[in-house]
Amino acid sequence: MHLVIGFRTKTQVFYALRVCLALMSALCEAVFVRSVAQHVDRRMANYVWLGVFGMAGMFHAAHAVLPTSFAMCLCMLGSAAAMAPPVSDVKRHMRNRAVPAIGAFALAVCAGWPYAGLVAVPFVLEEMLVKGSGASTRNWRAQRLAMLVVVGVGATVIALGAMAVVDSWYYGRPVVAAWNQVAYNVLGQHNGSSTLYGTEPWYFYLKNGLLNANLVMILALCALPMWILYYVALKQTSRTTASVAGERAMRQLLDGHFLLLFRLLPFYLVLVVFSLQAHKEERFLSIVYPHLSFCASAALSMASPLRAWVCAQLGRRSRGGQSRTGFLVLAGAACVGMLRMTALVKYYGAPVRAFMELPTSNITGLLPLGPSIKGLRTEQPLHNDLDRVVCMGGAWYWFPSSYWLPRGYHLQFVRELGGVDGHLPGDFVPAKASGSVQKSTSVERPDFNARNEWEPSHAIELSQCDYAVDIEYPMREEPGLARSSEWQQVGMCHSVLDPVNTSVLARMVYVPHMLAWMAGQRQEWGQMCVYERRNPIA
Repeated sequence: MHLVIGFRTKTQVFYALRVCLALMSALCEAVFVRSVAQHVDRRMANYVWLGVFGMAGMFHAAHAVLPTSFAMCLCMLGSAAAMAPPVSDVKRHMRNRAVPAIGAFALAVCAGWPYAGLVAVPFVLEEMLVKGSGASTRNWRAQRLAMLVVVGVGATVIALGAMAVVDSWYYGRPVVAAWNQVAYNVLGQHNGSSTLYGTEPWYFYLKNGLLNANLVMILALCALPMWILYYVALKQTSRTTASVAGERAMRQLLDGHFLLLFRLLPFYLVLVVFSLQAHKEERFLSIVYPHLSFCASAALSMASPLRAWVCAQLGRRSRGGQSRTGFLVLAGAACVGMLRMTALVKYYGAPVRAFMELPTSNITGLLPLGPSIKGLRTEQPLHNDLDRVVCMGGAWYWFPSSYWLPRGYHLQFVRELGGVDGHLPGDFVPAKASGSVQKSTSVERPDFNARNEWEPSHAIELSQCDYAVDIEYPMREEPGLARSSEWQQVGMCHSVLDPVNTSVLARMVYVPHMLAWMAGQRQEWGQMCVYERRNPIA
């Protein structure tokens, strides 16, 4: 992309990268939905894409530079392959289902996020429990087990080996990052634990799912109980079927319904296992956002037959309208989801706008990313004589990313602005000082610990800062720079919602200020500003 466009700012690189990630996610979603249409049901496929389209969780997970988002895309591909029903023909089974599914799941675990392996558990169970259609094979289960072991080990060795080579080169010693993740967070290696970084109650993901998926989350939670009820209905109906053709049709319905269970389980398995862990984060559930939508679509698809069965048991007549009702429900969920997406941008988009207020007038030329077609005749070397320190205090977690720091600026943390605690990030040794990038990333440093304990060397004094980015909430009594005689505001301040003093509904979804006032929903705002020292550091 740089070869054609010629990026001049890091923000251009940021948006180009996010566009590429969003397109990759959209492609994986298309493969997932097409597989549902081909192997499960076309109406369900339409429900799935509409549910994903209006899901606020997918809005921020699809383009995020996070291992969970990468694993989510690969799990979509693996689950798309697993939608194909098992068959007894080993070669066809491996080509159409097993190899692509195992490969995608292995890559998700080794190169993405190790805990994404939970999504593959129902697939493995299905492989060992369901023979599928085709010629009868006496030792089909042994063949499946051998295939799982051989293909799984092979894919894992390739993916994990490639990652280990790259990681070991940068760390300067043999490293398997996926294993280190599990060893530290689960096994407590180096006296570490995920609970050092915060704990949440067991219902955290239920609340978070309602926030990011609203009605879709409610429908998804209903899918498994409805599956059980639907199974009871099919069993009862099969007992009253007298004809041979009717028995054959009921057997096919029961087999298809049994396969549906393995497609529903990934969402429930991840939800239950992660809810049992003390440390919880919103991004953890993103690996099953597509499966959440699938479960919701399954619930909508089973609703009409179940209603007809219940009415038959009660001697009443059932009405139709399943497809129309399902689309209306999901359309309503999409509207609520869009209000949530708008709230994320309007209420919490201040950091990216605030950092754009930093002066960049002394920087000219293209970024050092190599030549570009656009700049072959006009490309000039990048002139950068700045060395400025931008500081953050209690609002350090609002830092969007280094893409929003102009070249010549670097971030530091200060305690004077309050709220700074725990183990803060530290800087790499500059490549110019160490001699190479590999030496900068592989150096052993004593200023890091595994206990999330405060490290004084990762913060500086406010007097050493050239610029500072801070949030001031009028409703809170916190230290700030707005009233300091040593600092002056640069550019415009940008509004950010005060979640502590804002009503629940008014911070969950976008509500215009006038409507919020009329509905009695209180909205309080803070201001994120960039400040410059009045007397610059010499």
